[in-house]
Amino acid sequence: MNAEPVAGPGSPEREPEPGTQPALLELRGVRAAYEGIEVLHGVDLSVAPGEVVALLGPNGAGKSTALKVLAGLHPASAGDVVLAGRRVNGARADDLARLGLCLIPEGRGIFPNLTVRDNLWMMTHRGVGRSEVEEKSIAHFPQLATLLDRVSGTLSGGQQQMLAMARGLATDPVLLVLDELSMGLAPLVVEGLYEQVREVADKGTSILLVEQFARIVMNVADKAALMVQGHVIDTGRPRDIEAKLTQAYLGG
Repeated sequence: MNAEPVAGPGSPEREPEPGTQPALLELRGVRAAYEGIEVLHGVDLSVAPGEVVALLGPNGAGKSTALKVLAGLHPASAGDVVLAGRRVNGARADDLARLGLCLIPEGRGIFPNLTVRDNLWMMTHRGVGRSEVEEKSIAHFPQLATLLDRVSGTLSGGQQQMLAMARGLATDPVLLVLDELSMGLAPLVVEGLYEQVREVADKGTSILLVEQFARIVMNVADKAALMVQGHVIDTGRPRDIEAKLTQAYLGG
């Protein structure tokens, strides 16, 4: 049953502080577990409209689980997920997509046996025409113009990541969620992708990104949250928490 997510009981909306924008996304005391073993221990996180937030931390910190919870791919055992002022606990991933949340998962999530064009055309299920999908995608990533008839699995890792991002951006999401954008890519390619992330945010799209290699996003993110062992232990401007990164990654 494809019910629209609605605000639930027990989750009064918070008034924004004077001079601040209300959050587009909030995780409020979110807990989650796998087979009875808790891996998120009361996570609080927010993303404002047009803001780039980096969720940082070492392997096993719970970053990807937090993304799965907010994207409707794993249930929260406690706490609230609030998107655009609506409590969406228990909402299906396709319901959240209709509300404007787009997740680009680790590993890119493209269809390697389809052409680039066919991968892009799959986004027409959101009501966007084929030509518009292609135009928007090429506007973001001009390199794709010469690759439309290539089988996606034959592309380089960087080109596949461009395709994954282009597909997501073609539907004008209000919140773009990126999981380990840099994985397996050369530093120069990653730098170019993150320049595009910043440009997208500057046009008004909110972005939440997970990165293990924290320092590559220091000049892209407006805010960073440092997660260790299922807890967000610090939140602030990226440079302000940079000193804590080495300690967190080394287990100090």
